[in-house]
Amino acid sequence: MATTAAFVGLSAIAQAAPITIITWAQDTTEKLITATANGGDTQTTLVGSDVAITVGGYANGVATPFSAYLNLTATSTGAATIVGGDDVRQAFAGTFTITSGTGGSGTNYLSGSFSDIALQGSRIGGPAGGFQASLIASDPPGTVNLTSDAIAASKLQDPSAIGFTFTALSSALGICGSTICGFTASVSGNASASQVAVPAPAGLAFLGLGLLGLAAVRRKVA
Repeated sequence: MATTAAFVGLSAIAQAAPITIITWAQDTTEKLITATANGGDTQTTLVGSDVAITVGGYANGVATPFSAYLNLTATSTGAATIVGGDDVRQAFAGTFTITSGTGGSGTNYLSGSFSDIALQGSRIGGPAGGFQASLIASDPPGTVNLTSDAIAASKLQDPSAIGFTFTALSSALGICGSTICGFTASVSGNASASQVAVPAPAGLAFLGLGLLGLAAVRRKVA
C-alpha cells in the first residue's frame, strides 16, 4: 500500500499546471479571417491564410516580440444555436500553424489540431459598436494536439487549450439556415499547455526499492 501511494504521488507531481505558451495579435487588416457558409447554409468554414502576426509572448525564452504567420482552417461540426437570447454558439474542428515563413514553412513556433471547439459571440455590439467572437478549445473535454520545433513535446501536454479572438467583425454574428453566417474579422489568440516532468533519479530509486520490497513480501506470503 505504501508503495502504491508513493507511485500515485509521483504520478501526480509529474503533471504540472497549464501555463501560457504563446500569445499573438494580427499586425494589419490586410489579410483577415473569413467565415463562409456553404450553399445550403448547413456548414461554415473559417479560413485565414498567411495572416501576419506579432508574437508577444513565447514559452521557450525566445526574445519577443517577433513576427510570424498564422494559417487557420476550421469547419463547423454541428448546428449553430442561440444561447441566452443574444449569444450564438457553434462547434468547430480544424488545424492551425504559426510559423516563421508563409504557407506553414520555416520554423514551426506552434501548430496543431483541435475538435469540439466552440465559436461563440454576442449579437450585441461591443465597444464602439464593434462585434467580437471567440473560438476556444480545451483538452479535456475536447481534443487539442500541439507540436513545435522550439518547444519540447514534454511541455505541450494536456490539459491544454487554444483560443482565437475575432474582433472588428464585418457584421454581428447571425445564423443562416443552421450555421453561422459569413463574416470577416481580425484575429488574436493564445495557447496554453502542461509540462510532464521526468521523475528525479532519487524518486525513481525510491520507487524501485518499494517495488522490490513489495515483491519480497509477496514471496514471503506465498
